Amino acid sequence: MNKFYSLKKNEEFEACIKRGRFAVQEKIVVYSLKNKLAISRFGISMSSKFGKATARNRFKRIVRAWILENIDKIKQGFDVVVIARKMKDDKVKAREIHLNYFKDDLEKAFKRLRLLKEE
Repeated sequence: MNKFYSLKKNEEFEACIKRGRFAVQEKIVVYSLKNKLAISRFGISMSSKFGKATARNRFKRIVRAWILENIDKIKQGFDVVVIARKMKDDKVKAREIHLNYFKDDLEKAFKRLRLLKEE
């Protein structure tokens, strides 16, 4: 089983966002940039404008769970940043965030960026 490697530094996030390819979906934006490593690293972000810390942390846990669930299907050698988009006018409550809500958008974005292995 592969491990979840995360992007730690702000420079790594910025490089992926500025120089990488992106796929925009209704609820998320996914950026990808080829790295020179044998592993893929992931960064997950949600602006504080969208909700309190519990909502942001729940979003990160849900996306991380989806990535770990599909880690064998994801190609190696990429830096990937997943960012939540504004869902509605007011702030999001943590209890309103569910995996099913983001699952389709994550899958579509990863396919669009050709980050999933062909079966």
